[in-house]
Amino acid sequence: MSRLTYAVILILLGVMFLVISFFLLVIGFDELVSNYSMIIAPITALLMGIMGISFFGRESFLKEDRYHTLNVWFALGLVFFSLADITTILVYISSNSSEICFTIGLVQIPGLLLWALGIVGYLKSLDSSLRLTEGTQLWLALGIVTSLATLSLVVIVTIVFPSRNILSSLVSVPILVVLGLIMCIITGIFWIFKDGYISRPLLLLLVGVAFLFIRNIFWQIENFCDGNALNQLAAIESYLILGASFLIASELNVILESREKKMT
Repeated sequence: MSRLTYAVILILLGVMFLVISFFLLVIGFDELVSNYSMIIAPITALLMGIMGISFFGRESFLKEDRYHTLNVWFALGLVFFSLADITTILVYISSNSSEICFTIGLVQIPGLLLWALGIVGYLKSLDSSLRLTEGTQLWLALGIVTSLATLSLVVIVTIVFPSRNILSSLVSVPILVVLGLIMCIITGIFWIFKDGYISRPLLLLLVGVAFLFIRNIFWQIENFCDGNALNQLAAIESYLILGASFLIASELNVILESREKKMT
């Protein structure tokens, strides 16, 4: 079977897993869903991360291909997200931390920074070749927007939830902002290549990040990261979709290599 077929299987597996889990939640097996999803989440993140690294890790350095590098950073980021999900299990079992979101968020930050590094690096490459902006204007705009959005949201969350520890907001709010920034950049890149094959893995990449973005929104509203079944289900769906994105992106590489061989 081709990697494209495996990508479809991963997506269908995610849909089936989601349907079964929601059915169990409806009939009252909340604890069961929470327990098995908490175990499956880090395993899925780790497997998808290792798969992405195996596809793109070596070639990204040999070819100096920014798109390959983007996928490597996302794959490495998944490994850190796996560690964050393991932290969720440990904190949930110990049940002696009142700031679970703060603890988990700290572990997620390295993975999120790798994602940001990958997508901003790819955007920089496109900006150099397509001349999308003038000089440093793009980076200045990104820095200003990120800073203002973070400060504004921290103030809003502090006002709306005065009982919440400020340290928790200082960790979770920047994560939300960076995820939103990554989504915006992927959307822009997707629009540029909307008629090309690369738009397919980019769309899946966007959907995968969107699942984590929505999950983080609920982190701001309530304690959605304290072993909640929906929290872990959103993570699992995100990881599977990102894995499908790696598969389709690697299939693109196979297609390009076969075309190069035919031309030679």
